Amino acid sequence: MMTEMTTTSNQEYPVLILVAAGSSSRIGFDKNGRKIKKEYLPLQNGTVLSTAAKAFISALKFKIIAVTFPFSENKEELAANEEKCREALFADETVKNCGCKFLFVPGGKTRQASVYEALEKINDELGDENPICFIHDGARPFVSQETVSLTYTAAREFGAAAPGLRPIDTQKEIDANGFIKRHLERANLIAIQTPQAFRFSGILEAHRQAESFSQEFTDDTEIWDKYASKLKDNDGTTFSKVKVIIGDPENKKITYQGDLDFLK
Repeated sequence: MMTEMTTTSNQEYPVLILVAAGSSSRIGFDKNGRKIKKEYLPLQNGTVLSTAAKAFISALKFKIIAVTFPFSENKEELAANEEKCREALFADETVKNCGCKFLFVPGGKTRQASVYEALEKINDELGDENPICFIHDGARPFVSQETVSLTYTAAREFGAAAPGLRPIDTQKEIDANGFIKRHLERANLIAIQTPQAFRFSGILEAHRQAESFSQEFTDDTEIWDKYASKLKDNDGTTFSKVKVIIGDPENKKITYQGDLDFLK
């Protein structure tokens, strides 16, 4: 669904992290034996990465967009990796000319480390500003403008928000041997998607805490729940838990070879 761009005051312009530093190991190789970098595959008028970015800049005006790309110890390879990322992001002229500041950030060994690196780079640019920060998978190009806008609105009200879908199948918890251990209430379960959006000061401090304790988490809502929900915002109010909004079944992440059919 197309929505009109949400207007914000200059102080309220959000920031965006597009996570694209992974190796795409689960998607494999193309027919010529070359490693597939899923975020750089062609899609619509650009690439998977540029299509994801376009959904955000079509919905909101952004101050900063930070994109992570694969790290390498080799300086020449690192420079080549950054250039490939730039080409993929700017494959769509709409993205290239959106008017915000772009940061290209070498990723870490994990997704969590990559997000943390991007947060620190953005922090260097913000000064005293404390905007909403979106974190989105670069391999999730079908996110709608409506999902972006709804997540932003909820994050501004509650401090943190993410879209989610109710599971269709009945959910069970199993033990290490594969036997059902617990029968879960489907009505209380949700499959979380991205974008996940947070007040910047909270998600930055939460990542700093996770880094200092060398703790690994599955996603940024878990990091927020562990640390930021126990902290206070700049105005002294306590951050809330993550608010879940209705997700979109079309907002799929490209992970396996079979997912490439979605690009056709």
